[in-house]
Amino acid sequence: MSLFKREDRQARADRIRDDLHDIGEQGQALGHDLRDDARDAIEEARMKSEEQYARMAADARRRNRRFKRSANQSLDDCDRYVREHPWSSIGVATLAGAMLGLLISRR
Repeated sequence: MSLFKREDRQARADRIRDDLHDIGEQGQALGHDLRDDARDAIEEARMKSEEQYARMAADARRRNRRFKRSANQSLDDCDRYVREHPWSSIGVATLAGAMLGLLISRR
């Protein structure tokens, strides 16, 4: 009777060892799958961020050009007005300077 128990124990131990081995292999396979999925996700995120950066950079360049045109147009308009109305420009500048001086002196 003890012989059967010993064989029975050995068979159970072999099954447990085989099950643990299978679990280990499945764990390794799962780890490889997760690693591959993570690489794919990282690559996809990198590509999306590069595309978004390119769009944002193009938008920034476009806004910069628009701002420069607007600023140059405003400067040209201001220059033209001062040349056409020198005395009123001097009066406005004097008034603005006096107001600024009053504000600064009150501090």
